[in-house]
Amino acid sequence: MNAEFWNRLEERIAPFNLLQHPFYKAWSMGELTREDLREYAGEYWHHVSAFPTYLSALHSRLPDGELRREVLKNLADEEGVDAAKARPHSDLWMDFAAGMGASRAEVEGRAVQPEMAALMTTFRELMTATPAAALAALYAYESKVPAIAETKASGLAEHYATEGVAARYFTLHRTADVHHAAVWRGLIDAQLAADPTVEAAALDAAEQVAKALWLALDGVERERMKAHAN
Repeated sequence: MNAEFWNRLEERIAPFNLLQHPFYKAWSMGELTREDLREYAGEYWHHVSAFPTYLSALHSRLPDGELRREVLKNLADEEGVDAAKARPHSDLWMDFAAGMGASRAEVEGRAVQPEMAALMTTFRELMTATPAAALAALYAYESKVPAIAETKASGLAEHYATEGVAARYFTLHRTADVHHAAVWRGLIDAQLAADPTVEAAALDAAEQVAKALWLALDGVERERMKAHAN
């Protein structure tokens, strides 16, 4: 394991710790209204729904081997095809949106904010970069999901009496992405061992995704502030 690389990666993404974002802090403290959560759910679903397409784009251009198969396993998890009772993660998110009062038509037909569109574009572009950079982008995202999902699930239960089906996306991701992140980490180590020159691009990719995720929440928070100002 390249400890120095991982320390640098964490340093690069630390300024964009989503648990410190004003919107997520308001969620944890119960300061959001259900309408705030409904708007957030409708906005963020578009990224959740697109996530399998990021993986698919990466998978489609990789040569046969362990890396391609691991990307496919992650894709199968996201699409809910890995177990008899599994469901696409985008459907689990839609359950959350429905629990907040949004209809499927409302969510699917939503025009997302520029920051959310930029997040999706960032992921799509990075999936065409070197494998190390693409994996670092995925790691920067999925390695932080378990802690975020834990705080979201706790906040929903404590402040919004929301558990069960509507919170299933978050309760699942408290553990699911621990495995995903560990897989990405091992694959990145292998990429760096084979070609140390890809390190800089991998660090840049991780930071790009972390920043884009933060900015996407900035867009959500801006619209929330506008709504409450009216």
